Amino acid sequence: MKKFNKIIKKILPNVIIPIITALIIIFITQNIFFSIKPLQEVELKYLDIRFSNKPIVDIKDSADVIILGISQADYDQIPEPYNSWPWPRSYFAKVVTNLKNAGVKAVGIDILMSNDDKYSAQNDNLFEQAILNSRNVVVAGELDVEAEMQLAKGYFTIKNNSYNFRNKFYSVDSSVGIVQIGSDGDGIYRRYEPLVISSATESILPTFGFALLNKYYGLKANKLVNLSNSYFELAGKKIPLYDKSSMLINFYGPNGTFEYFRFSDVLDDKYFKTKDELYYETDINIWDDEFSGLLQSGKFKNKIVLIGSTLAEDKDFHPISFSQGKRVGDNQMWGVEIHANAIQNVIWNDFLIKQPVDIEIISIFCLSFLSCFVFLFIKQNKKLNVIFAEIINLSLLAISFVGFYYLGIYLFVEHKYIISFISPVTTIILGYFLTTGYHVISVRKHNLMIKGMFGQYVNKSLVNELINNPEKLSLGGIKKNITIMFSDIEGFTSISEKMQPEELVEFINSYLSTMTSIVLDNQGTLDKYLGDSLMAFWGAPLDVENKELNACVTAILMHKKMDKIKNSFGTNSQVNVKTRIGINSDDVVVGNIGGEERFDYTVMGDGVNLASRLEGANKIYGTSIMISEAVYKKVQKEVITRIIDKIVVKGKTEPIEVYELLGLKQDKQAVEKFNLFQDYIDGYNHFINRNFDQAKEYFQKSLILNPHDKLSQIYLERAENYILYPPEKNWIPISHLSSK
Repeated sequence: MKKFNKIIKKILPNVIIPIITALIIIFITQNIFFSIKPLQEVELKYLDIRFSNKPIVDIKDSADVIILGISQADYDQIPEPYNSWPWPRSYFAKVVTNLKNAGVKAVGIDILMSNDDKYSAQNDNLFEQAILNSRNVVVAGELDVEAEMQLAKGYFTIKNNSYNFRNKFYSVDSSVGIVQIGSDGDGIYRRYEPLVISSATESILPTFGFALLNKYYGLKANKLVNLSNSYFELAGKKIPLYDKSSMLINFYGPNGTFEYFRFSDVLDDKYFKTKDELYYETDINIWDDEFSGLLQSGKFKNKIVLIGSTLAEDKDFHPISFSQGKRVGDNQMWGVEIHANAIQNVIWNDFLIKQPVDIEIISIFCLSFLSCFVFLFIKQNKKLNVIFAEIINLSLLAISFVGFYYLGIYLFVEHKYIISFISPVTTIILGYFLTTGYHVISVRKHNLMIKGMFGQYVNKSLVNELINNPEKLSLGGIKKNITIMFSDIEGFTSISEKMQPEELVEFINSYLSTMTSIVLDNQGTLDKYLGDSLMAFWGAPLDVENKELNACVTAILMHKKMDKIKNSFGTNSQVNVKTRIGINSDDVVVGNIGGEERFDYTVMGDGVNLASRLEGANKIYGTSIMISEAVYKKVQKEVITRIIDKIVVKGKTEPIEVYELLGLKQDKQAVEKFNLFQDYIDGYNHFINRNFDQAKEYFQKSLILNPHDKLSQIYLERAENYILYPPEKNWIPISHLSSK
């Protein structure tokens, strides 16, 4: 009995946990009692990812659907006074007639025509006659959503004979197709419904695409699809259901995949004068020219032609699953082309097939048993270290995630088969967590997972900003022009070797505390500490007036404070510290960067890297505060500087001028210091103008006044070198910095 109980105890978790896992997953993914919107959105986004991996199909020559787009180019060809919307209905009559003569099987006009022709009732009569003569026209219809809602509440009734679906030509031969297409909860258009129900008329009508298919296959105008549990049926074609009322559109590519012609090109026959023809006083006849006309090309024979607007102001532009790029708006498609994709899917039997629900449920159970068994087996294997076992399980979890991710893409692209992504992934994840929970309880182990600590170090202004706007802590960022500063203690390694550990910590804390206070007092934002280095910026999260000047003032004050810090530590430890600072302004990305549970309010971009490089470049030139050309242009009226060089930093190709910041213009010491460097400045001007002999003399004079000025020494050596070895005629005084 004990042996039996032991076996049951061992087997039970391998049965109970998988069953619980499977039932939970079925409950949350199959929308039995409710739907979980985030999971649905992930599934839909994964569907879009699969479309992004699907190659574009070149169907322009083979498609059964052609689009006549109404664009600005058409308006430009319509003669006055008819070149504003709405055009005379006689134009549509002519186009319908011309298309009929070209052998078109069906014409769909994706334009609502609810009012009388504004020019003449005769134009409406001509259009009606053209519809009756061709017998292949489907006009656009639209449900009055507000009226339908009011009717559902019982507020009023509508007589059938007074309801024309917002198209006065509906009654001509009752060939109407409802053009409204339903989008998913995220606003993306992926599905296409074959029919809609109108409470106002107590009728069921085909949608625009399926009304055209009725014409194409010679069926009755109001023929509806036959509906079963797994598919629609029309003209012997079985159209797989995606949900209870729609098919999934198999987009062949982005906007423009189908062949487009201009409406005015079909209008331009020998009886119609376009604006160009009137202007040049010659016939062009794009439609029926006997040598090059579209009519003679045979392109329209046996086709379905859709007529619709491709004007941005008509707002018939919708996001779809297929995207031609990663920018916002790359997945937009004209409404008329969405109809075209759905129609072509049916004609070619080219459908996306969704995994049946019963197969999905069986897969959930099988995957649940397999994953739970593997996870438990590895956790309970005493030969494996606990941490190593957890690494194996997490690796399997990651491999499963990636495997299902790419399996779904492969089946979609190669076989047009759609498997669920959420169901298997959540099954494995839940199985992992349930087996982990069971294992922890059963062996009374300490939890191996340590929750990360959420912490941020920010200044007071940022704290106040976040208190007022808590959404600022969401992930993401914005591009903004800010000023970035890096500071570093020169020779910190050698300094630290002269100090006791306690003294070193005290020194660093004192240094960073003092420098941070200066940054914050001058409206700066502390980004981070990097050992003995400090990074700060101005202009975010709050805009700062004169941010470049504030950064420069901060740098000057930091240098002055360093003297006090040196004095406080110099006696005991012989500390002689100097700080190097680099400042740059640029457009960079600023925001909360990181994961959902841990992130930093920081900046990223080339401008940040340049500020760091400038700080390091001080070591090369023997300077203390180096500012970029962008900063100099903003502060040159308020500060005293001397030009250092025109440099190209490592990894870049564009040179920039850099300057040493000496102080503020009202600072007498800075003025005196600048006067001492006058010979250097004169020498630099001669140097860049190839007057190397004169430059040498000035640099020598500068070194007499400033014997420790490394910058004068550098240019003296450069001048002497160029005197001996003159540069080429196209020489540009640029220095390439090889170190970061």
